[in-house]
Amino acid sequence: MIELHFHCLPGLDDGPETWEQAVALCRAAAAEGTAAVVATPHVLREPWLNEDVAVRDALISRLNGLLLGDPVVLAGCEYFFTSGATELVERGAAGPLVGLNRGKYLLLEFGRTVPSDASAIFHEMSLLGTVPVIAHPERHPTFARNPDRLQDLVDRGAVVQVTAGSILGEFGARAQEATEEMLRRGLVHVVSSDAHSLDARPPRLAPARERIRRDHGAELAARLFETNPAAIAASEPLTWNDRH
Repeated sequence: MIELHFHCLPGLDDGPETWEQAVALCRAAAAEGTAAVVATPHVLREPWLNEDVAVRDALISRLNGLLLGDPVVLAGCEYFFTSGATELVERGAAGPLVGLNRGKYLLLEFGRTVPSDASAIFHEMSLLGTVPVIAHPERHPTFARNPDRLQDLVDRGAVVQVTAGSILGEFGARAQEATEEMLRRGLVHVVSSDAHSLDARPPRLAPARERIRRDHGAELAARLFETNPAAIAASEPLTWNDRH
C-alpha cells in the first residue's frame, strides 16, 4: 500500500514533534503493509505556512536516511485551499505547492466553508495539468450534509480521498455515514490515514481495508488502497469504480 496523506515530518505542523516520533510513526505504517508514505505537511494554513520547499525536502532526506527504505518517504503537501489556487499552481517549482510524489495530483483541504468559485478554480487547475485531490471531505460539514457539492467537484475532475478512521467510525457517526454515502455514489477514489501521531491519529490502513473488503468487496478494496494510490503516486490516470 501507499499512504498519500501522512504527516510525518517533525516540527512542521501538528504531526510528530521529534525525530524519534517521526520514525516510529513511519515504521508503524510499514508494519501494516505500507511500502511508501507521501509526506504531506500543511502548507499555507495558519499557523503552518511551510512555504520553503527546500526545508521540507531536507527533512524528507534525513527521514529517509533514518528509515532505510522501510517505508520510503516521498514529497508532497496538504494545501489549504484559497481562491488564489490557480496563481499558486502557475508558479510551479517556484511556489510552495508540491504535488503528491512531485506529480500532477495535488492534495488540498477546505476550510470551514467551500468557496462558491471552487468549481471554476478546479476547472482552471485542470487546464494547467493539476488534478485536485480533496482531503477528507466526509469530515467536512458541507460535503457531509450535501454530497452533491462533492459530486460537482468530481465532475470537474477532482479526486476524493477519505480517511481510514472515518471508515472505522473513529471520527464519529456522521463522518462514517457520510463515507458510506460517498462510497455508494462512487465518489471515493483513495483511502489514506491522515496519520499525525501514534497516540492521537495512528496509521489505520490495514483495518480500514479489511472493513471495505468485508462490506464492499475485494475489488474495491484493492482499487482504493493499492491501484489508485499507486496511479496517483505515478501521475497516471485512475481506475474508477464501477459506479462511474
